[in-house]
This record gives sequence, structure tokens and C-alpha cells, in this order.
Amino acid sequence: MHPPAAARTTGRTLPERADRLYRFVAGPWTWLLPAFALLLLFRAYPMAHQAWLSLTDMRTATIGQARFVGPDNYRFIFTDPAFQGSLGFTFAFTVTSVAASFLLGFALALLLNRPLRGRSLYRTLILTSWVISPLIVGYMWQMLLNESSAGVVNGMLRSLGVGPVRWFSDPDTARASVILVDIWRSSAYIMVFMLGGLQTIPRELLEAAMIDGANAWERLRHITLPLLTNLITVALIFTTIATFNVYELIVSLTGGGPGRATMTIGYQMFRTAFGGGEVVGLGYLGRGAAMGMIMFLVTFAFTVAYLRLGVFRRGRP
Repeated sequence: MHPPAAARTTGRTLPERADRLYRFVAGPWTWLLPAFALLLLFRAYPMAHQAWLSLTDMRTATIGQARFVGPDNYRFIFTDPAFQGSLGFTFAFTVTSVAASFLLGFALALLLNRPLRGRSLYRTLILTSWVISPLIVGYMWQMLLNESSAGVVNGMLRSLGVGPVRWFSDPDTARASVILVDIWRSSAYIMVFMLGGLQTIPRELLEAAMIDGANAWERLRHITLPLLTNLITVALIFTTIATFNVYELIVSLTGGGPGRATMTIGYQMFRTAFGGGEVVGLGYLGRGAAMGMIMFLVTFAFTVAYLRLGVFRRGRP
């Protein structure tokens, strides 16, 4: 007598499959339901509401009178020169800052993973740049780079015989200043991630490689980087999302100026939604929500790309 078709294809009888389904349903899901409920309430619902809001003409003055306009908001912002400029700067800002922050943070992690004297103090001092609020960081660097005689950096340059630098009044210099400040802050975050990963690598592997004649670069390339692939991917995802959505640093450092030279999508979205209309205080919530959806899709694309590429080749030490 031949077994049922389902049993032949799966290798299990129907009672066994039912038992596995029961154990799956009766497993940890009861304990996870509160977390799923909070996730739906505070993540899924606001995102769905924002997607709907981006298809309406809702404004701050007419919240209860929104009309469905379909993709009109998306058509407008993609043909808006102001949005195109902020999108271009945000991409350049993100790519440059994330790449430089990762290289600097990883280099600091390699250095502070060595048995240096006072390395705990150095780690704490570097981490301080990340712990401080982005608003405070922006105001602090605004004071340091002040173009008047009160500016600390320009005062030091003047004592060396170098003329004052227009840190924020020149568009090109302002863009470079914003990127450098973000690198100064984000590299500490990368350093903490990488330092934790470096301390999980068994020293026996590195010592065996040294005995086999591998130099520092070969140990880094064939042992350290492959073992840190997953951690590097997570660190880059978090840093890219935070950098692409930057808002507080721009508000306190440049305010998007000079002109619109340092305007990011995050700041553009806020001004459009809560203060970007023809009348002061009249904001276009629908257009701001559309910008927010574009930010979400871009960061989601970055995340998928990181996960697909794995940053480095997995499983090939």
C-alpha cells in the first residue's frame, strides 16, 4: 500500500505535519504578540497613514478638509528645482560622509584595539562626539567656525598668517563644513561598532596567521574583514539611514544656507510640511508626506543593496 501523496512529497505523515504546525503556533508567538501590536501601532500604522497623506492636498490650515489628488504631490516635488537641489546634495552628503566615517571609524577601532596606554580614555573622548545631541554639535561647531573675530578656528588660522575662511557664507565651503562635522560625529559610532566586533575575533586565528607569515594587511583582508562582514553591513545600514535623514545638524549648523546650498531632504520636508506655503504658517502636509515616502524608499533601497551585496564577499576569507 502506497503512502498518501502529501506524505511522499514531504517525508512526513499528516499527523506529524499537524503536530509541527501546532508546535509552531503554540510556540513563542504568545509572548511576541505585545511587541507585534506595538510595532503595528507605532510603525506600520503611521507609515500607512503617511502613504495615504502623500496622496492628498492636506495642509496645516485645512487638516479636516483634505482631498484625494493621487500622485500630484509626487509630480510637483520631482519637477521642483528646490527639491531636486536638496535631493542632489543629500545624496552627495550621504555617500561622502558614510564612506569617510566608515574608513575613519574603522581605523580608530583598529588603533584602539591595540594595547595602548590610556586607550579607555581615548575611547571615551571619541565616543563623546556621538553621545552629544546633533543640535548641540551643530551649535558648538557654529561657534568654532564663526567667521567673525570670535571664531576659534579662524582665530587660530589668523595667528598662523592665514586669512579667515568663509566657512558658512560660501556655498562650496559650507557644504564641505557640514560634511566634515558629520564625519567627526559619525566616525565615533562606527568606531564603537567595529571595536566590539574586533574584540570577538579569536586571537588564535591572528596568531596562527602571523606564524604562517601573514603580514598586517593580509590578516586584515583574509581574517578580520570576512569575520566582520555582518557587523559592517549593520553599521553601514544604520549610519546611512541616519545620515540620509539628517535634520537637526543642518538646522543648528547652517539652516540650509547659504541660500539653499546645504538644504537636505529632511529639512526640506519639515519646511514644506510645516512652513513652506505662500502664507506664513501654512504648510503643505501632503507634499511633505510625499517627500517622507521618497526618503523611506531611498533608505530602503540602500538597505536592500547592502544586504544583497553583503558589503564584502561572505564566506570567502
